[in-house]
Amino acid sequence: MMKEFSLEDFSPEDTKEQLITTLCKQKAIDISIAYISDFKSAKLLREVIDNLCKWYWIDPKWRTRLVLVIDELNNNAIEYGSKKWEKNYMSFKLSKNTSGNLIIDTTVTDTWKWDHAKKAKDMLLLRKQNENKDFSHHHSIRWRGLFFIISHLVDDLYFRDSEKGWLIVGARKTLTQKPQK
Repeated sequence: MMKEFSLEDFSPEDTKEQLITTLCKQKAIDISIAYISDFKSAKLLREVIDNLCKWYWIDPKWRTRLVLVIDELNNNAIEYGSKKWEKNYMSFKLSKNTSGNLIIDTTVTDTWKWDHAKKAKDMLLLRKQNENKDFSHHHSIRWRGLFFIISHLVDDLYFRDSEKGWLIVGARKTLTQKPQK
């Protein structure tokens, strides 16, 4: 069952451990976090994901990569999808499959009110147009983070439109877990 909360529910005095303990009472996580579309929210979102990954013994290399994925999805929503001070939503699902591998599925939903906001079909077209470009030599080309970096880190980078017409950008990754010592 998905737990929903807002970053505004937690004061700066709340410790990360209190937040994580609140969220990590089960073997799986399914959360949705509402947050203000402002880059100031990014730091706390990164800390939440990093601490959730620590709690569930995700290898530090992949913990860092998952934080990067969330950060890129969040930054794109703030920069391209929502106007400042609107609410964006991040979901983070972590579960195990029958083989004991971790399935991580995370999404960021923006409000699609920015003047040049994209729909899922627009994002799919952009990905298709950019899939053969060598971004490593073109530092001025936009969309490197999402299409070049993130798509190489995850098993699936996907785009959907919400029922409200907002853009949902998601990433899914399966990790083989080492036994805990």
